[in-house]
Amino acid sequence: MLPWKSIITIDKSDNRPVYLQISDGIITEVMKGRIMKGLKMPGSRKLSELLGLNRKTVIQAYDELMAQGWLEIQPTKGTFIKKTLPEVRHQPLGGAVNHVNTGVQKKTVSKYDIPRGEFIIDDGTPDYRLAPIDHLLKTARSISKGVIGRAVLQGNHFFGEVTLRKNLATYLSSTRAINGSPENILITRGSQMAIYLAFATLLDRGDRVVVGELNYHSADRAIESLGGVLSKVPVTSDGLDINAIEKAAQKNSIKALYITPHHQYPTTVTMPVENRMKLLALAERYDFYIVEDDYDYDYHYKHSPILPLASIDRNSRIIYIGSFSKILVPAIRIGYMFASERVINSCGQLRMLIDKMGDPIMERALAEMISSNEIDRFLKKAINHYKIRRDLFCGLLKQGLGEAVDFMKPEGGMAVWVTFKNAKIADLMLETEKLGLSLKIDLYKGYENACRFGFASMTPDEIRANTDMLIKAVRNC
Repeated sequence: MLPWKSIITIDKSDNRPVYLQISDGIITEVMKGRIMKGLKMPGSRKLSELLGLNRKTVIQAYDELMAQGWLEIQPTKGTFIKKTLPEVRHQPLGGAVNHVNTGVQKKTVSKYDIPRGEFIIDDGTPDYRLAPIDHLLKTARSISKGVIGRAVLQGNHFFGEVTLRKNLATYLSSTRAINGSPENILITRGSQMAIYLAFATLLDRGDRVVVGELNYHSADRAIESLGGVLSKVPVTSDGLDINAIEKAAQKNSIKALYITPHHQYPTTVTMPVENRMKLLALAERYDFYIVEDDYDYDYHYKHSPILPLASIDRNSRIIYIGSFSKILVPAIRIGYMFASERVINSCGQLRMLIDKMGDPIMERALAEMISSNEIDRFLKKAINHYKIRRDLFCGLLKQGLGEAVDFMKPEGGMAVWVTFKNAKIADLMLETEKLGLSLKIDLYKGYENACRFGFASMTPDEIRANTDMLIKAVRNC
């Protein structure tokens, strides 16, 4: 039997729950190749005895690993590490880290119109009416009037306010199993700045970047504005097509890959663990970076979110990007990047050229809200609201349109990817405008009958009113 007590180390002073520390330890050993796929796991009672823990804690850990896709149950035989996981073969880091540069190429960024109206369905934004804005602003005012405020306002903060970087390092460890120091973190003005800085640091003109055929438009524009060449691969029910990524890497050298694996943007599908491990292996084999945009990690309604790629990255291949704008409101521009110190230093120096001070008072206020668990309390409330809204929106859409519409109810996020059998989205937008409903959504070339509808920003009454108009517009198309 494996030395489980040595493999799994528990730190009860850690903010991360013990059952998640157990699952983290097992995942780490699988990624290191010391726990092989197909291995039979000890029973929950036996493992709890070996670790000196309550059996319920071990059962929770097994349930978490099952939900994350690492374990499988074979009837009458027991619980096993999933056999379909790819083999783990570690390779040297290679030259990827040496591809960093600070040259920025200029290119005009195209603009697109955003329809306005009294009644709105967007493509997936939070409800600012639920957000703890009053608490944030009250904290910021308190800080600005005191001794701390004067200290915070002095000096440069282009890497981000130091307390926020420290608290965020702890927060990422306890919520996402991403372990690092404040030196691995850069605070940005939202995730869009982080995306831009990442690619501005990585790319030379003409470098190829793999993206989904369906992708976040702003990321595509950022890459192209910096001289990058988009290499598009299909999006499947499991996220980006892994085989197509490998073929793209074999055909032409690629510098980086942009991905939203938790809830692929815009389709909302989740990449399973097996594919995540394969993707990391491809990054090693073909020497490229992965820019992981985890824009709405916190919103999951069925079980715990699948941990980010960055949590199983062992060779600094991942540049992980997140944002508090989906927790607060889009106007509060606080995002962040987690990466190797070399990447962070390069991005920080580049950020200094465009925004030397940042927003230190607001960043320090957010740091206080993280340490006081105010962010966690808000998220629990928001998740309950958004789950109700998701269920209501999906139910009304299916009830009103039946076979004329096709979608999967998402397990997380703030939007639904919807395909209409007969209605084109461009025509639908014109019809909804006639009824007084504005669709603040993107159009996707080659997918004229599909789009992304957000549910989170609408109250239940607003969902009923807006969905009623949407259904009428579909019938008019």
